[in-house]
Amino acid sequence: MKKYLVLWLLLFPSLATAQTEAAVKAALFLTGAGSEEELDERLVEELEALENRPLSLNQASRSRLLESGLFTPYQVATLEEYRSRSGDILSFAELQRVDGFGKEVVAVLRPFLSLESVRGAGEAVRDTLLVRQSALVRTTWKDAGAKYRISAGRFEAAGTWRPGGGTFYALYRLRKGKIMVGDYQARYGQGLAFWSAFQLSGLSTLQAFSKRAQGLTPSWSFTPGLRGLAWDCTLSHWQFALFGALDGTLGGHAGWLGRDAQGGLTVSRSCLSLDGKWNIRGVDLFGEAACRKGSGAVLAGSLFPLGAYWKGAVQFRALPSTYSGKRQGEYAAAAGLSFLSDNRLVRASWTLDAALLPLPQVNPGRSQVKSYLAAAWQVSENWLLESRLALRWRSYEESRTDLRFDATWKQSVWTVKGRLNGVWCAAPGVLGYLEGGWTPPLGGGWLRLTLFSTPDWTSRIYCYERDIPGYFTVPAQYGRGFSLMAYAHWKKRIRRTTLKLYVRGSWLCRKEKPGVTGLKVQLAAER
Repeated sequence: MKKYLVLWLLLFPSLATAQTEAAVKAALFLTGAGSEEELDERLVEELEALENRPLSLNQASRSRLLESGLFTPYQVATLEEYRSRSGDILSFAELQRVDGFGKEVVAVLRPFLSLESVRGAGEAVRDTLLVRQSALVRTTWKDAGAKYRISAGRFEAAGTWRPGGGTFYALYRLRKGKIMVGDYQARYGQGLAFWSAFQLSGLSTLQAFSKRAQGLTPSWSFTPGLRGLAWDCTLSHWQFALFGALDGTLGGHAGWLGRDAQGGLTVSRSCLSLDGKWNIRGVDLFGEAACRKGSGAVLAGSLFPLGAYWKGAVQFRALPSTYSGKRQGEYAAAAGLSFLSDNRLVRASWTLDAALLPLPQVNPGRSQVKSYLAAAWQVSENWLLESRLALRWRSYEESRTDLRFDATWKQSVWTVKGRLNGVWCAAPGVLGYLEGGWTPPLGGGWLRLTLFSTPDWTSRIYCYERDIPGYFTVPAQYGRGFSLMAYAHWKKRIRRTTLKLYVRGSWLCRKEKPGVTGLKVQLAAER
């Protein structure tokens, strides 16, 4: 019965576009991840929520701009200068002219920003008492969940539920900061002291060499973060924060934010950290040094221009096992180059990351080298070709070579994507898919057929598949078989309420195991 239902979904006319398209694109841009397979599910979920409720660029405080994770400290400083000098930003074309922004940056961030204008040059930001609510319910074959959020003026509260648990938070925004109780994230510096989120295991692009610290942010995710009480405030160029959690986490942060330099001190019961960023004539320097229980760790690096079309990056890090608490330590050096042609139609990047990963008293010589080469060519307005070569050598297990080619064709509301991915580890493996989408403003959908043949788990191939908001699907395909996926989304405006319906059906057929069928349905309402 399940198979027939999924096949009906695959053949039924599609209803709408994948809402996560913009969120995934922004997550790649903000983190520097080389592909969707490297992204964090929680980050994509945060961006999806921000897409549903865009950030008011003209009304947001410095704390709120940083908290969003959309901007670097330099961009926040230039935005504040521009707003105080020229008043509200009235168009995205005007935003492109603000120092630190440009056409490409604005194109990525646009779905997450609104430009309501409520003041003139030099006027203070005005509070609004608009009550906004959003809710959703979802179900799958084996799971269910629900979310609700409400905000009015300075107050905001939200909660999630799923079998076995959930998350919640309540937040009140002060004139210069906020206070909140419930679930939240703490992300400071380069992640040595506090970074309650997924971190990339490799440096695929130059943007990944340096992190964007958001400070304290509320968590409206099905995945719990820290749970407790938190407070932060911004006074002129200074930022202060205190936070505690039920798991015993207790910490604080003091930082200084300037146009060309930032620095911070983060402390907890067991850790002390100093971090900083500087921009000197176009050269970005960043670093963090931390101490925990008598052991130290350090991370430092630089991003710098190399002429008109090239950029370079270097990074060094040392994280002893006595500091991280892991079985292995990490001592590494990384370097990278990127190229962007004058007409911006050809892009290329290469990174190399060499690390010593010793297991004290077991295998002190464990080592790893990763190389990542990527290129993209916008052949025409309709055609985009991309390729990637990822090499991983380890002294303690099989090496791995991953070669991938992608082609995308777009015409009006139609999109066709194809991929051919080959992997060589203990044995060769291959994966290919063909995907078609119809994406008009209020309707459309996606269909995908994936074929794969990988002899064992070591040759598995990770392949991202679009999913309903709140899920981020990167299955590891192994064995021999195929999968079918259909995604549909419908949106309807009824007076002040927007209704959104999402449906996703999938069927995985693998020779080594019985087939797996999945169905997800989600209904969301926003007001």
